[in-house]
Amino acid sequence: MNIKQQIINCFDSEILNTFSISCDCISTPPNTEMGDFCMPFFCYLKQLKKSPVEVGNMLLKNFNYNNIVEKTNIVGGYLNFFLNKKYVSLGLIEEILSKKTNFASSNLGENKTVCVEFSSVNLAKYMHIGHLSTTVIGNCIRNIYAHLGYNTIAINYVGDYGTPFGKMVTAYQLWGDKEKLNKYGVNHIQDLYIKFCQEAENNPELDDQARECFLKIEQKDKTVYDIYKKFIEISIEETKKIYNILNITFDSWRGESYYGDKMQSIIDELEQKNLLQNSDGAKIVDLSDYNLGVCLVKKKDGSSLYATRDLAACEDRYNDYHFDKSIYVTDVSQKLHFSQFFKVLELLGRPYAKNLQHVYYGRFSLPEGKIASRKGKQALLRDILDYSINKTQQIVNKNDNLTSEEKTKVAKSVGVGAVVFSAIKNEKIKDVVFDIDEALDFEGETSPYIQYTRARCCSIINKAGTQIKNLSVNFSDIDNDSSFELIKAMNYFQDAVKQSAEKYEPCIISRSLIDISKCFNKYYSNNRVIENGKVSDARLAIVECTKYILEEGLTLLGIDVVDKM
Repeated sequence: MNIKQQIINCFDSEILNTFSISCDCISTPPNTEMGDFCMPFFCYLKQLKKSPVEVGNMLLKNFNYNNIVEKTNIVGGYLNFFLNKKYVSLGLIEEILSKKTNFASSNLGENKTVCVEFSSVNLAKYMHIGHLSTTVIGNCIRNIYAHLGYNTIAINYVGDYGTPFGKMVTAYQLWGDKEKLNKYGVNHIQDLYIKFCQEAENNPELDDQARECFLKIEQKDKTVYDIYKKFIEISIEETKKIYNILNITFDSWRGESYYGDKMQSIIDELEQKNLLQNSDGAKIVDLSDYNLGVCLVKKKDGSSLYATRDLAACEDRYNDYHFDKSIYVTDVSQKLHFSQFFKVLELLGRPYAKNLQHVYYGRFSLPEGKIASRKGKQALLRDILDYSINKTQQIVNKNDNLTSEEKTKVAKSVGVGAVVFSAIKNEKIKDVVFDIDEALDFEGETSPYIQYTRARCCSIINKAGTQIKNLSVNFSDIDNDSSFELIKAMNYFQDAVKQSAEKYEPCIISRSLIDISKCFNKYYSNNRVIENGKVSDARLAIVECTKYILEEGLTLLGIDVVDKM
């Protein structure tokens, strides 16, 4: 039920054109005594050369009441709307019970394709804390667009190219052990890489050897290429274990190496269109007229760069998927890089250049001294997830109402969800310091709180022993403030999903779920669903609606639901 749109529909067309009224103009007042929704109009006073009273009367004169709006009033420069609680409540309950966990889904993106590049790990290395935000934000965006009817393509543009692989293969040839490689996988590769870097400090010739080795990899020389491919296979298998824990899958794993022989055509076209310039032997595109500096396309030694490979990758994706939008999820430090390569594609006349979007985020870190990692100072993602799961296990083990199997399931779902939610709880551009104790607070603004609220709904429904099959409820059972506040919070969820897609901001859904959970717990403390052995259909219907929406929202965020906690 789009309440905002129904309010807008009450205005005459002349008023809609004069005031350019849209859903974005309708907001929620600070408290319910001022109305359920409001519309500011003081910004039009100067334009219309009228007083607040005159403009307010002009709006009311052209406002036609319908079933949804019960009354209006004007306070200052605001027009306030008071809703018909019965109409809104019963209409929304009916809609949610009908759509269940598809309440906020739509066909908005029908016949449209969106590519989402995220995670993009460097293979043969550990996934660390720096990969968390891109991975979970990207997955959320993919889920949200899919829920709105888009065909989504999840792309893991893995780092499988460059001199570091020459170092790893060289290290394996010098000190590697086949049995250890098969047994320890990435651990053995990383140990060798660390040893190479240490040895190279005293023996710079090793770096030359590594560069020669990588050249052989590029040329697919069998003596080194087979080792390189083995490293890639082991690394992908290892990273997939992390993705399995996070319930994340990808449609494409094409990495940088795939575009090794696909860049020259782009470079040639830049040359033909006089966009390429020489700069001390290197090839550049001068973007200073657009305040974007210089985009380096080819080094003086002839090797390619990220920009060159991104240009080729974007062209390849458009040819494969004919995307209507292509989204790149990376940290804010790459903002200039994406602005540059988007502009180069625009200068090349690519029609899809205007449909490219860089979604960037702030830093995600740990408090000093928390969650020790097995390797180095940078916390490994697997260690963070294991730590959170184990911490949750200690909490749920105290619950005697759960079986051993249920405790294990809850610990995994809640522990992983807490880590994921920490990266998408606030605006993505904000820096986040991950506090495990705060993240696992079952009474705070956390995913365990939302998961627990949904599990509470399941428990109530089980105790009632029935589910609402059709809507023949007694409205008087839910004709109170706490019920209507929950109804309005659930109604907003549809807007939250659309806004999350428009702004590439999963936290809008996160905040909506927190608000719904708070409203539900307040509602449940004031309204008995089962009293003297009798079940209130109306109140049970609201519980079911809450359960469906919390499940829908958690799923979009990539967080498991659990029926018992």
